Amino acid sequence: MRKLAALVVLGCATLSPGFAQSSATRDTVTYRMREIRVETSPYAQAADPVTQTTVTKATVERLYIGQDVQYVLERTVPSVISYSESGTAVSNYGTFRLRGIDQTRVNVTLDGVPLNDMIDQGVFFSNIGDLTNGMSALQVQRGTGLSTNGTASFAGAVGLTSPSLSLYGDTRNPMANVQLSGGSFNMLRGSAAVRTGSIDSSVNMYARFTTLSTDGYRRHTGTTANSAHVAARWQDATNTNSLQLTGLWGRTQNELGYYPVPKALAEADPRTNLNDSADVDDFGQHLVSLAYQHVLNENAVLSATAYMGGAGGDFFTGFRDTTGLTLLNYPLENRHYGAMASIDVRMSDLTLRAGLHAYTFRRRNWETVAPDLDRPYYDDRTTKNELSAFARAEYALGALSFLADVQVRSVSMSFSAPGMIMVTEALPEHRWTFVNPRVGARYALSSASDVYASFGRTSREPTRFDLLGGTQITDGNLPVLRTPNTVRPEHVNDLELGFRAASDDVSLDVTAFAMFFTDEIAPIGPYIDQLFVQLRKNVESSRRLGLEVMSTVRLHRTLQAEIAATLMTSNVARFAPENIGIDTVFNNVTPILTPSAQVLATLRYQPLDQLSIEAGVRYISSSFTDLTNADGLVLPEVIDVNARVWWNILGEHRIGVMANNLLDRMIVTNGGSTFDGTSTVPTYFVQAGRNFMVMLDLRF
Repeated sequence: MRKLAALVVLGCATLSPGFAQSSATRDTVTYRMREIRVETSPYAQAADPVTQTTVTKATVERLYIGQDVQYVLERTVPSVISYSESGTAVSNYGTFRLRGIDQTRVNVTLDGVPLNDMIDQGVFFSNIGDLTNGMSALQVQRGTGLSTNGTASFAGAVGLTSPSLSLYGDTRNPMANVQLSGGSFNMLRGSAAVRTGSIDSSVNMYARFTTLSTDGYRRHTGTTANSAHVAARWQDATNTNSLQLTGLWGRTQNELGYYPVPKALAEADPRTNLNDSADVDDFGQHLVSLAYQHVLNENAVLSATAYMGGAGGDFFTGFRDTTGLTLLNYPLENRHYGAMASIDVRMSDLTLRAGLHAYTFRRRNWETVAPDLDRPYYDDRTTKNELSAFARAEYALGALSFLADVQVRSVSMSFSAPGMIMVTEALPEHRWTFVNPRVGARYALSSASDVYASFGRTSREPTRFDLLGGTQITDGNLPVLRTPNTVRPEHVNDLELGFRAASDDVSLDVTAFAMFFTDEIAPIGPYIDQLFVQLRKNVESSRRLGLEVMSTVRLHRTLQAEIAATLMTSNVARFAPENIGIDTVFNNVTPILTPSAQVLATLRYQPLDQLSIEAGVRYISSSFTDLTNADGLVLPEVIDVNARVWWNILGEHRIGVMANNLLDRMIVTNGGSTFDGTSTVPTYFVQAGRNFMVMLDLRF
C-alpha cells in the first residue's frame, strides 16, 4: 500500500505535539497505521499562504521562566505588545495587542478549543497561571488567518498545543519535571509535572500543578495563584481510534491595580496604584474537553470534541470617605458548553476540510455592598449562542498551490435584568450572521523559499462592554439594548503578501499587510465609569498598513542574531467625540496605542553545549493615548534591554537567570486618557523597573 501525504484535521484531538515548520525543522510526530502516515494539527501548516509565526517547544523552553503567555509572544512574534496591571510578567491581570488591536479582537484556542470569554471576548491568563509551561507549540496567525473556533479572528489568532501524549517517540517514556523559581518583588513559584509514558501501549497520562506568590511591582498588586493542567490519552492497537481528556483549572487572588494613573503621578512614583488596598479579587476558571479521532480510511480522518467550562468569583473595589471604607463587589459567573466536529479528506493533490462548531455561553453579573454579599442591589443575565461552519479546499499544481476557506457564523446575544424597575419589557435578542471568506496562493521558488498572497474578510459582533459602555444595564444604555445594531458590527478586509526563505545559516520572513476596517469599534482613550476597560465607538473607516520582518542569522557556530520588527502606519478617517461639550470632528487621526515602529533584536551566544547566553533590546515608538491625537496625550517610547542565561548541570537539569529592563527605564505599554478637572491628560500603566528571575529546572 502506497504511503500517503499528511492529513491535517481541525479539531481538539491532536496527534502531533507541534506545527509543521519545514521539511528540515518539522516539529511533529508521525504515526503509522499499516502504511498510512497521519499528521494532525488544528492550526495552519508552514506551507499555507497565511501570515504566521510558530513558537516551537524548544523556543518556549529557551525563553520560559514562568511568564504569562503574552510575555512569551512579545519576545518571539512581530507586532505583539503586552502589559500587566502589576507591572510584572508573571502575575495579575494582563493582556496584549496585535498590530495595535487589543486582545479581545484575537481568537485564542487550546488544541482548537476556544479560551476566549465569549461575551467580553478577552482571555484572562491570570485565571489559569503557568499556561505556557510544557506547551508543545504556540502559533500566532496575524491578520484574518484561517477559520477557527470561537470568537472572530479579527486581528489574528493564537493557538496553543498541549503537551504531547504520543505513544511513539520520546513521549512514550515516563517523565517528571520540577521547577523552582524566585525573583524580584518577592516572587516565589513552584511547578511539578509528571507523564506516565506508555501504559500497555495504549494509554499515556500527564499532570502539572503550579503555585505562585508575588508582591507585584506596583504597590499592593500582589498575586497568589494555583493552577493545574491534566490530560489522558487512549489509542487503540491499530491507531484507528483515539480519545483524549484534557482539563485546565486555576484559582487566583489578585490585589487589583486597574485604575489608570495620570502621567504626573506615574512619573513622580512609577509604582503608584490608585486602587484601594482593599481592592482584591478571588477568581477561578476551569475547562474540560473530550476529543475523539477516527481514521476512516487511508484518505480521511474524522474528529469530534465536546467541552465545558466556567469561571467566576469575587471582584472587590472600595472607596473611602469621611464615614470610612465602602466595599463594593462585582462578582460574575460564566458557564459554557460546546461541541465541534470536522472531517479531512485527501484526494491526490486536493485536500478538503469541513467542520461545525456550536456553543452556548451564559453569564450572570451582579453587585453587592459588603457585608451584605448575599443581597445584590443589581443583578443581570447575558446569554450568547453561536453556530458556525467552515469549508476549506487546498489544491497543489506543481510549485503553485491555492487555498480557499469560508466560514459562516450565526451569533445571538440576549440580556435580562430580573427585578429591575426600569426594564418593563423583554429586551430583544441581538442577532448577527457573518460570512468570512479567505483565499490565498503560494508559489515555491525553491525547496527552501516561497512567496504567498492572501486576502481575507472577517466580521465581528460587539462585546457586552461595547453595548453597555459599563457593567450595568442602565437608563443610559437601554436604548442600545432595545435597538439592535445601534453599536454596529465591525469588518476588516485584510491583504497579506509574504516572502519566506531558510537555509542552514539564514532565515528570512517578510510580510506586507494592508488592513481596511469598516465600522471598527475603536477604543477612544477614556475609560468606562468603573475604569475596568476603555470606552469604544464605531468609526466608519480606518486602516493599518505595515511591514513585518523576522530574520535569524548564524554569525558563527557559537553566535546567532535574531530580529523581529514592524513598521506600520495607521489611520482613522473621521472621529466625532460625544458628551465632551464640543462639536469638533477629528479627521485622519492615528488609532490609540498603535506605535509606528517595533523592533526586537537578540544575540545568542553558546560557547559550550551546556551554556547559553542571550542579550536583547526592544524598542517601541511612542503612541497616542486619546483618539483626538491632542499634543501630549501619548505613551513614551520604550527601550528595554534584557538578558538571559541557561546553564545545564548534571545532564538535563538546568539553572536559568533572566534580567529585565537592565537600564531601569520607565516602561509604559498601556494607558489611556482622563479629564483631571482642567484638561485631558494621559494615563499610564507602568511596567517593572530592573528586575530578575531565577529558575532551577529539574528533569527526570
